[in-house]
Amino acid sequence: MKAFIFALVCALPSLASHAETLGFKGADLGSSLARVASDPRHACRIVNTPIGDTVCSLRDGEVETIAGAAVASLFYFYDANRLSGIQISIAEKDFQRVVDALAAKYGAGTLTAENVRNLKGEAHENRTWRWKYPEASLEAQRYAGRLDKSAIRYSDDTAAARVKQRRAAAARDPKRDL
Repeated sequence: MKAFIFALVCALPSLASHAETLGFKGADLGSSLARVASDPRHACRIVNTPIGDTVCSLRDGEVETIAGAAVASLFYFYDANRLSGIQISIAEKDFQRVVDALAAKYGAGTLTAENVRNLKGEAHENRTWRWKYPEASLEAQRYAGRLDKSAIRYSDDTAAARVKQRRAAAARDPKRDL
């Protein structure tokens, strides 16, 4: 019995750290750009966004799934070669199945709801699930811009602040902005 309790106590820290690692199919927040860039299914390009300097997406014709649901679009955002965000778009009809799978992996999230209206003025309940960690978060939004699309967003919550700091430093020192 003592050996069982000892083994359980030793395993708890590794279980807790695993639960706090947010990511999609092996591309965890903070992981290297090489993880996705080396996969021929993805194309990467340099960008200037609030959370990064490189974005990778699925190439045309490539197919991906999340919890068995087809992915409509998939974007990986990188800051200084480290994954700072992931955005996945799915069909709204698959939203609950994906949320159930996320809850099974990350535990119970926090649910909020608000009414949104379509162009005809009809009200729809937009449910958003959130999982919050010290420096990262995961959000699943039922309606994302359209009533037929949902979004899953993994975010390094400190990335935007890092990029803003770096850009402010470059603005103060013109020779660093060449």
